[in-house]
Amino acid sequence: MMVAIGIVMGLLALYVVGLLWFTDRDADLQFDFAELRRTSFRFGKDFLWGSATSAHQIEGNCFNNNWFQFESAMDEQNRPRIPNHQKAGAACDHWNRYEEDIQLMRSIGLNAYRFSVEWSKVEVEEGVFDDRALAHYEQEVDELRANGIEPMVTLHHFTNPIWFENRGAFLQDNSPAVFGRFIEKIVARLGHKVRFWCTINEPSVYAINGYFRGEFPPALKDPKKVARVLRNLLRSHTEAYSIIKKFVPGAQVGLALSVFIFDPPSRWNLIDVVTAHLINKNFNGSILRYLVEGKYEFSFPGVASDSLESTVRDSFDFVGLNYYTRFYERLDLSGDDKIAGVIKAPPEKLTDMNWEIYPEGLYRALKLVREYTSKPIYVTENGLADDSDTKRAKFIEDHLLVLNKAIADGINVKGYFYWSLMDNFEWAYGYSKRFGLYHVDFTTQERALRKGSEAYLEMIRKGRE
Repeated sequence: MMVAIGIVMGLLALYVVGLLWFTDRDADLQFDFAELRRTSFRFGKDFLWGSATSAHQIEGNCFNNNWFQFESAMDEQNRPRIPNHQKAGAACDHWNRYEEDIQLMRSIGLNAYRFSVEWSKVEVEEGVFDDRALAHYEQEVDELRANGIEPMVTLHHFTNPIWFENRGAFLQDNSPAVFGRFIEKIVARLGHKVRFWCTINEPSVYAINGYFRGEFPPALKDPKKVARVLRNLLRSHTEAYSIIKKFVPGAQVGLALSVFIFDPPSRWNLIDVVTAHLINKNFNGSILRYLVEGKYEFSFPGVASDSLESTVRDSFDFVGLNYYTRFYERLDLSGDDKIAGVIKAPPEKLTDMNWEIYPEGLYRALKLVREYTSKPIYVTENGLADDSDTKRAKFIEDHLLVLNKAIADGINVKGYFYWSLMDNFEWAYGYSKRFGLYHVDFTTQERALRKGSEAYLEMIRKGRE
């Protein structure tokens, strides 16, 4: 009997040690926002106040990329990939209206703008480049600079040219070299006018949604391909970093990393706790470690694993941080994804995406980045889908108060880009989710500043005092 009791007690002790070892110590973090409002602003005169967009979502007429194919496709149940058969189509017609949109940025006090160049418009066929597209982006950069707005160019934001997608895209081991050829053309044309570059936008989101959840092209569900694609995206970042630095040694080059906070649904369930730890490690920590050390390790025991050690270390000048929410995920072997999400927040704390409004998570994400590097951080995306515009003002204020707290605590944050400048084509959700500072009527293309967006203008004003 005593032996049995001893075994049980030993197992219990191991269970508790496991909980303590794998649990995030900041999971209970809560701020007193009344106190944060009384804190002096620390943003500084050189802080970048911006908004962010991507080409496919706003430009219009992106008919030569994988998303155009995806939007016309049906899933395994013969349902449209995008609800109601929606397609990006003309989107916000930003390609033709960029001058008007830059005036919208200027009118609300922005001094920075993050946007992407559409690879499929520049390299229309493999090795065939359209000089008119290159000239267009150069003109847009010139217009931004003429209006006192710092351009931050993203080189890959989810879309691939059809010719590249049909060859396997970033499943190919030669994909970094193919991507690099495109980078050379862009940097040769814009490098002398652009200081800030984001190489890849959210590599983990691209890999998970395209190769595990099947919500992005090519709509696969193969975790081994997730690991491989993520590895090749990181190699492509290094290739892009080296090319940009060769052309423009003084350029500031980073990667836009999506950090979702993953917490266990039950803090006392060791399987939940370990699952959350593994997701955070593989999709957040692995990318940061690669940037700093050149080492990539991806491992979900029994599911998928991959690794890479690059000869290039410290391949970044800043970290771009995209933060939106936290998720509660648990192991679910009965489901296709093997991972099931749990919603714990009440409706009043959810966005139209059913994402929890959790500003403390921004602090946790910034703190995670600081554990790996003290280099500058730019919050390259943060925003919410809120068609009723009832939660936007508080969301913006609370997240910027948390950002100010992080700066006061010594975290090296140099800019904030709200997602998004205007309503746009929100990928697999079509036009149903509205993140914009500006409401867009997609029939008339009229833009109108939302009432809730005025909170951003006020925070910018206070931040510059």
